[in-house]
Amino acid sequence: METRTLGQTDVAVSRVGLGGYELGPDEGEQADVERAKNVIEVAIDAGINWIDTSENYHATANESLIGAALDHFPADFLVATKVAPESAFSGGASGFRHDQVHSAIRASLRRLRRDHVDIFFLHWPARSAVPLEETWGAMSEVADAGLARAIGLSNYDLGDIERCHAQRPVDVVQDGLSLIDHLDQRDQMARCGEMGIGVVAYEPLASGILSDKTLDEVRALWTGPWLESGFYRRLLGPGKGELSAAVSAGMRPIAARLGVTVAQLAIAWVLHQSGVTAALAGSRDGRHVNANARSADVDIASVADELDALIPLGPSFASG
Repeated sequence: METRTLGQTDVAVSRVGLGGYELGPDEGEQADVERAKNVIEVAIDAGINWIDTSENYHATANESLIGAALDHFPADFLVATKVAPESAFSGGASGFRHDQVHSAIRASLRRLRRDHVDIFFLHWPARSAVPLEETWGAMSEVADAGLARAIGLSNYDLGDIERCHAQRPVDVVQDGLSLIDHLDQRDQMARCGEMGIGVVAYEPLASGILSDKTLDEVRALWTGPWLESGFYRRLLGPGKGELSAAVSAGMRPIAARLGVTVAQLAIAWVLHQSGVTAALAGSRDGRHVNANARSADVDIASVADELDALIPLGPSFASG
């Protein structure tokens, strides 16, 4: 699979990366290292050379699971992780003060069983009054100490990206993008590309909505507090889910003409967007990981206009 470098670093990531969150362990579930090993092995065989996680995922248990699985693979398989400013549905956080960032990277390295990570992100903007310059200064020190080969920002707006970039170059940004969600990020991603910043897009499948699953099958995967999440309300709530499904349905005949799946078409569309370096897709099923990896070879040039014409059918354009 083609790889692309991030910013001015020598970190070269495959165009499709492995999202680590799906590997678990979910609440009340035992960490399944063997399953994670199998998924990572399939990913490597398919040309994927990196995995993405966070201290926030599953209250740090995701990093620990991935670290145990990575013991069985060469050290040149790349790892990205993140420090979070405060707790969220998916777990806890170290915080964004100078010393907290330094403590966070060292704790992540212990869990991941590595002496460095390849990419270290700020997971999302802090709600607290910690100055961004203090946090980004700490991130720069982490990079200078060799604990991270590249540093970046996840879920930040362009103004904050530019502030950080002026203080110390931002190597990579991460944000969501799919045919039905985060569509306003396209201009920002293109601008980051112009600035020489790598761009990683997550949720290209909108958590499986843009796949061969039915709307009912997708909705059934969401339970508990996640039903109150912004993502669920935005894409799967009453009325919105039906619009999401309309886009997916419109993709099916296009995918069939190209001889690919809806999911592969969705990832390929994201990779086709200006500025996008790579897309993240996660699964516990090696078959899906292998299929997702092959999205990097899908040429959508002949159908790009048809796909773009489906966008207004989606929930982002619904009134109310």
